[in-house]
Amino acid sequence: MLKKKIKIEVIQKVLDNWTGFFLPYQMALHELESDFKVIDLEWKTLHGYSPIEHMKTRLKKLRSLVEKIQRKEIPLTQEAVRNEIRDILGVRIVTSFIDDVYMLKEHIEQREDIRMIRVKDYIQDPKMSGYKSLHLIVETQVILSNEIIWVPAEIQIRTSAMDFWASTEHKLNYKYQGETIPEDAQKQLIELAKASSLMDKEMSRLRTKLLAN
Repeated sequence: MLKKKIKIEVIQKVLDNWTGFFLPYQMALHELESDFKVIDLEWKTLHGYSPIEHMKTRLKKLRSLVEKIQRKEIPLTQEAVRNEIRDILGVRIVTSFIDDVYMLKEHIEQREDIRMIRVKDYIQDPKMSGYKSLHLIVETQVILSNEIIWVPAEIQIRTSAMDFWASTEHKLNYKYQGETIPEDAQKQLIELAKASSLMDKEMSRLRTKLLAN
């Protein structure tokens, strides 16, 4: 570990000289994006329904990566950064129902081209703020011309209601960056999270009832 935090400018300069550092992540992003588009098409064709409402992919911006390296005091080597920061590549999948979240998780676990590394279930165990989502740290296989590599990624799966709540919280955190969100707004967010959770449960009950008929 570093004894002192290195200046952001120094980290940025080092990363600028890491030619090809982001290339494996770009390749893995295309792989995951393609995988889930195939799943979406297949399930729509076979079942007339896909659990994937929409999907978003991203590579962590350089500034965000630099700040995380500084915050976690990670040694400035490519190996250390790759091993310590597992969410440089991110995929967010939004579903209609809670059951769909776990159905996708099971599908991911069964794939041979994706390794499950860690699961953080903020649906069963929400954050204090009320945040809910299923976070999966995985490694996805990328087949190159002369080798196979495994690239880490974070996959977040949540319902539309959870996604709307998380988006609202994110906007508030951005507005009050560096400051505490007003207490009344925090309480309202928690109440909205409860209402969102209730809606998800009722929608799941309705879905089960309709499918049973």
